[in-house]
Amino acid sequence: MFVQAVNPWSSVISPVSSSFRSTPPAASAAPAPANAAGTVSISQSARDRLAAEGTTAAATRTASFDTNQGTVDIDIEAYFQPPAGGFTELPPLLMPSPANIQALSNYVSQKMPAFLAANGIPAAPASVSYDRQGQIQLPADYPYAEQFKAALAKEPALERSMQSAAALTSHYVELQKAMPFHEEYAAAGSSAEAAAVVAKYAWLFAENRPAAQISLQFSATGSMSLNADGAAVVWPSA
Repeated sequence: MFVQAVNPWSSVISPVSSSFRSTPPAASAAPAPANAAGTVSISQSARDRLAAEGTTAAATRTASFDTNQGTVDIDIEAYFQPPAGGFTELPPLLMPSPANIQALSNYVSQKMPAFLAANGIPAAPASVSYDRQGQIQLPADYPYAEQFKAALAKEPALERSMQSAAALTSHYVELQKAMPFHEEYAAAGSSAEAAAVVAKYAWLFAENRPAAQISLQFSATGSMSLNADGAAVVWPSA
């Protein structure tokens, strides 16, 4: 069985980074006292927490991915956002590995709470799925559906990370279904045994066999997990 690596682009995304600097305000002639009204003193513990949150965000944004070019460190936001002027070569294609799916899940889970807050959306949808055309599907009773979709369309890295997590999970689940066939076929000691294995797993080769229904499950605060046919996807233990 041939399984193609997954990539949302037809040509590569060259990672592009930009740094923005603001000009510091001119120093005032008389600095305000430390306890002047209108100022807020940030405790060291708060500074440490903010620094830790920034480190976590940066670590979640960049991860090592299994690709057709081997293990590659990828900046998720650069990978999923096309640079001005388009692409010049094929990107690394993401393989349907648990590590890749987990990296994308971590990124989405880390970004979603701020995304919801920034767009005034009180809660994430309980689930997200995609139809055959790749269009997002939200629960019928989710009251913020249009607001969520409109906001997500403005966040390509988040949107495509979600789509890719679903696509990779679909490939992974189907591979797991086929694994027993490959193992038993490889162990067959004769043509008759091989034929029996093929007959046993004939359903794998049916043209109309439906693929697993993959959905992204969200907590109210935006933490994401993956389901297949209504059940949590089981990942191999570390």
